Amino acid sequence: MRLFILTSSKFTIPRALLCQKVLDIIELGLSSAQIHFYIVGDNLPDSLLTLEQNSDVVTIIKEVAAEKLIKEVTNAAIIHFGADLKGSDQFAHYFIPLSDPSCIPGLSMIHKWSLTKAFKKYLKKSVATYTINEWSTRFLKNKYKRYTTKIQEAYLPIHRLPIYEWVALADAKNSLTDGANYFLAFQPLDAFVDMLKEFSIFKKWQQTNMVLVFIFENEKEVAQAESLLVGYKFKDAILINSISNMELKWIAATYAILFNNICFDKTSLIEMAIEYDIPLLFNNDENQNESLPTAWQQAGEQFSFEEKGGLSNHFKLYYKDEVYRQGRARMGKDWLTDLYAEKKNTALVKIPLALKTN
Repeated sequence: MRLFILTSSKFTIPRALLCQKVLDIIELGLSSAQIHFYIVGDNLPDSLLTLEQNSDVVTIIKEVAAEKLIKEVTNAAIIHFGADLKGSDQFAHYFIPLSDPSCIPGLSMIHKWSLTKAFKKYLKKSVATYTINEWSTRFLKNKYKRYTTKIQEAYLPIHRLPIYEWVALADAKNSLTDGANYFLAFQPLDAFVDMLKEFSIFKKWQQTNMVLVFIFENEKEVAQAESLLVGYKFKDAILINSISNMELKWIAATYAILFNNICFDKTSLIEMAIEYDIPLLFNNDENQNESLPTAWQQAGEQFSFEEKGGLSNHFKLYYKDEVYRQGRARMGKDWLTDLYAEKKNTALVKIPLALKTN
């Protein structure tokens, strides 16, 4: 079987995350002698380039060339994360949603409608739509009840992340924060100022060059956050960036990651951070508890981001107590190990070994 894996998406998915899932799919499928993998796309990371160099069953191909090839072959299938390959309608399509239009803030009504229409089209067209964990399964089945029979949870763990030596992590810090240690924060725009206030308390308590890096969903939010930063006393210790620019090194080099009001589209980032021994902090307010499945609440430390002094005290604790920080990282690692072990022994679809052609 020729398996074409598309590395583009209509939806907001960090490039590093999407390409990692491509790597996971191929690594899991290399045990099959029946599959030849075609990675469709440009400007791919070194991990995929190296995989092609070391394997006779992996070919990287540009989209135009893939559109030509797909017309000439039989016994093919398509895996995608929200994209189309012209000329491939006669083959089986498998959709793996890593995000959903409702997870993207700041969209115009027309843009959101357009993306939702595209999402439903992919659901309808797919032979099966595979979710990669319990959280995404629950979310999508609740939202797209018409397609619940097509939505199936699959076994697709993170197989192998890039290994960064301390020199590479130091380079990441140098390029991102001029060498300073930093926290990463996924914080909604409407709670941005509140976290700045808490960070101010931390900076006043401890004269440190620690930086707080905010990751927002799009450039519109980045611009809005930058306007709110005007006049902030410690603005030199604040960095604002878009998730589309995020690199895996940013995750591997951080002190800790703060997640507030997140959707299932952050689950792969959570797993990656844990694999890199990065502790996680979750907001446990009522809205967060409604979206965060019980099983995933054990992936990190939970406390109220809204409680006065809650964030600043945790900034202090993770900065000051390295033993505590490492202990929280181990807690996440133990949780993820148990999760993978449980899923491996469950009768889940294994991608790509279970895929079939039309």
